[in-house]
Amino acid sequence: MRWLSSLLDAPFVVADSVFVNPAYRGTRLPARDRAGATERRDMWLRKPIRIHDARSLAEAPALEREGFQLLEAPIQLDFRNPELVTTVYYEHCAGLVRAATGCRAVKVLQHEFRDGTGQATYAGSAHADVSPFVEKVTTVPHGWHFGLFNIWRSIDLERPVEAAPLALCDIRTVASADMVYADAWRRTEPKTRVMDCRLIHDAGQSWCYFPRMTAEEALIFKQYDTRQEEPSLRAVYHTAFKDPTMPPEVTRRKTVEARVLAIFKEEDPEPEARRARFQGEVPMTRRDGTVSMWRHEEMIDWDKDSEPEP
Repeated sequence: MRWLSSLLDAPFVVADSVFVNPAYRGTRLPARDRAGATERRDMWLRKPIRIHDARSLAEAPALEREGFQLLEAPIQLDFRNPELVTTVYYEHCAGLVRAATGCRAVKVLQHEFRDGTGQATYAGSAHADVSPFVEKVTTVPHGWHFGLFNIWRSIDLERPVEAAPLALCDIRTVASADMVYADAWRRTEPKTRVMDCRLIHDAGQSWCYFPRMTAEEALIFKQYDTRQEEPSLRAVYHTAFKDPTMPPEVTRRKTVEARVLAIFKEEDPEPEARRARFQGEVPMTRRDGTVSMWRHEEMIDWDKDSEPEP
């Protein structure tokens, strides 16, 4: 329990996040626009969470332990130039994932910017971005385990992140029984059906953040890992939150997140059986007894036409 003793001495803030009502445990959560007004209200609970300053921990969080890690990752780039983003920045992100994981092949699939406006809003609920059904739309070499990783960073060269920083939950403190798979929409144009995962609150969950991140730092965290039999160890739950130590009026953060596919060195001897096993964990029945016919559609903004490069 070294992580617990380390947290006891670390400073923290208390902020609210949105969690799933425990009454939905073991069921499929409907998409918000497919639920009635009463259910839309009942299926969510706002809970205060204690979010520790990860910079103050005696042992810094590590990707293969907590599921996330802060990287020194300076880059000089005009993020307003789409061609530079999909070439120079993608190569930069691929290098970060390769160095952090020791993978045998890597490929950046997609990126998106967030500035708190329009469709580029900050997610204020505890969530993981994908479910095992992401494997239906992911091209990987047969017989190898793979992972999806998020590289998250500020692109504001003038100021650190003060508004809506990212809180991340230590994967070791999440119970698989507290995971609730959800029908959801990705805000592409047109919108895309996906399945993601939400979280039931538990006091034993351990949350951290890295205050005032600069444009020379990047967060890497797990989004899916086929090597992990335990569902809770495959992805890091995360949420944006309002830092109570910041003044009431702070500049909206400007961030970019890239999703990176990594092929691990470990073999996956029976990928079809493992994939069926993982997808079989996802409930099909909603709380009201109806069966969800929701299906994970192709990620129309993901580059999925070629395999990762060694």
